[in-house]
Amino acid sequence: MKIDIRAGKHVLYKQNKQWRAGVLLPAAARVDENGLYVMVGEPDGIEESVELNDLFLDAVPLDDYYKRDPDIFMTKEEYINFIESDDFIKGAETAYISDGDYIYYPISKYNKAWLEKQPFNYVVRGQYE
Repeated sequence: MKIDIRAGKHVLYKQNKQWRAGVLLPAAARVDENGLYVMVGEPDGIEESVELNDLFLDAVPLDDYYKRDPDIFMTKEEYINFIESDDFIKGAETAYISDGDYIYYPISKYNKAWLEKQPFNYVVRGQYE
């Protein structure tokens, strides 16, 4: 299995137990007794040294095509209304958390409380690899 770690790659990283979005920076990695660290930058100029195990590397760019389809791309509030409706079939559902630009991780609990705790404001329905 090949791991895609390169400068410019869009990632999520943990900071103070919260997920934040950033990109891997073209900087020297360092290794110490606690792990392997890489530099991550955010659009606002914040740069952090992040341990490799605190990175989520599987972000998928969200195509504009999906953003135009309200049955695929919706706000968390719209999705909560959907999962509480009679149209929702849990066994047939696959959906992911998104920041509106990238698709991140799958929704693991289809309930309002879990969704409200997620750090991003959008949901993308469907299967993505």
